[in-house]
Amino acid sequence: MTQALPTRRGLLGLGLGAGFVLAGCATSVKRTTWPDITFQHRNPIALSVADVVFDIDMSTDAVTPPERDIRYAMPVSPEETLLRWSRERLQSLGGSGIARVTMVENRFVEVPLDTTAGVEGVFTFDQSERYEGVLGMRVDVEGDPAGAGFAQARASASRTVQEDFTLNQREETLYDMLHSVVNALDQRLEEEIRNNLARWVAIG
Repeated sequence: MTQALPTRRGLLGLGLGAGFVLAGCATSVKRTTWPDITFQHRNPIALSVADVVFDIDMSTDAVTPPERDIRYAMPVSPEETLLRWSRERLQSLGGSGIARVTMVENRFVEVPLDTTAGVEGVFTFDQSERYEGVLGMRVDVEGDPAGAGFAQARASASRTVQEDFTLNQREETLYDMLHSVVNALDQRLEEEIRNNLARWVAIG
């Protein structure tokens, strides 16, 4: 009976999920603590509203195999990062309505890539996974007798990793990807707010 030779991916047991399992068993592995992504270095956008509230819409977060949902394996939480955005980037000055910030898209997946099989694969380090991330946000001004409006934006990024990447290297890649997505989303959403919610944006 002929037995297929495993690929290097199979031998090393890498991949993000396997990495977390290995990390849990190997107490000698020193995990990196990743800092929160903050926005205090940016000037807040002042809005003439009574309050800013944060909501989540999970309707667009479906993942289709062979993609694997890794939102809860991210080094820092995308959800908490956008909550922090709403608190640090939007400032309520008082008014009749509220600004409702809704996370409308939160999609982070791992996609397996084809790797070299057989004997050659054991000695080859291929790009084995692609990480893809998308975040979308919407800001609605509602409850103001003078009218209503909204601004919406999304941003995405992707990264690939090699089979021989360590858990910390994979987390660093994910952190860098999330940082890129959040920075792009921040810039695009500010532009949309200033264009589409101009009547509530304080000048200054």
